[in-house]
Amino acid sequence: MPRKIKRRALFGLLFALAAMACAGRALAQQPAPSVIVIADINQILRDAKAAKDVQGQLDKAMMGYSKAVTAQENELQKMRDDLERQRATLTPDAFSTQARTYQQRFDALDHSVQANRQAMQQSYNDAMTKVENTALQIVAEIAAERKANLVLTRAAVLFETDGLDITAEVTKRLDAKLPSLAVNLPKLDDPAVQPPGAKP
Repeated sequence: MPRKIKRRALFGLLFALAAMACAGRALAQQPAPSVIVIADINQILRDAKAAKDVQGQLDKAMMGYSKAVTAQENELQKMRDDLERQRATLTPDAFSTQARTYQQRFDALDHSVQANRQAMQQSYNDAMTKVENTALQIVAEIAAERKANLVLTRAAVLFETDGLDITAEVTKRLDAKLPSLAVNLPKLDDPAVQPPGAKP
């Protein structure tokens, strides 16, 4: 074989090897293909046993409190009606004093109700944060099992193929891991109307 042909063949082989090496490096530098799972965290927090348990405890606590508040509202309404009937027979000073007493009791009840509702809402938020954090941990576990590198919320998805949604599996594992949750309920203030200056 002539030397020039051998040299060309050698150069060709070296060029092919260099091209293959470059192609290999390019493939190695390409990002791994995305593996996606989808979870509807809102649905999970609606369907989970722990979430329903939390809501049930709050509803039960508020039911008894609401009855007590209603009784006090009825008492205040009666007090107001009596005051209106007596307007013509009371002196201006006496009427003003009783009207002030009514307003003080009304304001006290309103303040008590608002404070208790805020305390109950905070207890609910704290409990549901625990449920949500546990759910997110389970989402991360399932994503790792499936070697997923991207988790999307249901609201961000327009189209999906079968097998990507892990919502039901997350709910199932959450129910097994956290079937119930004791809520740290606040001590609700007594809504009983107190006379001015009286100590609770």
